Amino acid sequence: MNAIDKITLNRMRFYGYHGALPEEKKIGQRFLVDVTLSVDLYQAGISDRLDQTINYAQVYSIVREIVEGPSCKLIERVAERIAETLLNTFSMAQSCLIRVIKPDPPIAGHYDSVAVEVIRKRSIAYVGLGSNMGDRPYLLRQALRKLDRTENVRVVRCSSIYETDPYGPVKQNDFLNMAIQIETLLPPDQLLDRLQRIELALKRKREIHWGPRTIDLDMLLFNQDNIDMEKLSVPHPEIARRAFVLRPLEEIAPHLVVPRLNRSVTELWQNLKEKEGVRLWKRNNGEGEFGLFEN
Repeated sequence: MNAIDKITLNRMRFYGYHGALPEEKKIGQRFLVDVTLSVDLYQAGISDRLDQTINYAQVYSIVREIVEGPSCKLIERVAERIAETLLNTFSMAQSCLIRVIKPDPPIAGHYDSVAVEVIRKRSIAYVGLGSNMGDRPYLLRQALRKLDRTENVRVVRCSSIYETDPYGPVKQNDFLNMAIQIETLLPPDQLLDRLQRIELALKRKREIHWGPRTIDLDMLLFNQDNIDMEKLSVPHPEIARRAFVLRPLEEIAPHLVVPRLNRSVTELWQNLKEKEGVRLWKRNNGEGEFGLFEN
């Protein structure tokens, strides 16, 4: 269910030392903060239990600690820290709107106040992993570990591992492939940056198109968004034609509708003509790390 209910704390008042000017850091000033959290409150409404909602006093305490804490040059940074901390603290919250107001900024002119407002949300993305160089299981495991330990990213679900024939004209070893679901507070371009950093850390080299690689991390889907950037296209343009992507994705998200195509992952898999070359290599049985690697 999409959260349409809201918890709002308005005009929280604090004194802090944020700003780019020396006097702002030395003398300080007043700050006002508005917080709106989107959260499903149905259970709280019928149960009348505090553990079914978000504790307003805890929200206030978190915001106060940030605003009255270490100095930032920009109130943009203050707002970002508040949003990030609240979403990481309260898993019930699907999104938040943060407004940080300077009622008395040290700049000349006639105005009531200056403010920044940010909206941040919890997103679901799907990533395809592949490796056909070196110790393939080790590289998949390391990629999962690094991704799960990335700030504001959490691995939620992993498919089994499949061994697949190489795709394209380059002669090379078979791949190990899998798909994962992650939860993230990062926007798509920043998530792409983190994926590429992990590839670089695991010695991925982009020398031959469709060539062998130590690790490949492809963003397949991001929420239900259609994204067209210079370095990122989502849904992945080849998602409907690749058995090594669809088979593990169908395992963890069979009913997920792929934007642009408006067809479920199961439909795409069932209608794929070339299903050969994808073999179960290690079933995710829920045991060990990520359900795939024994401790």
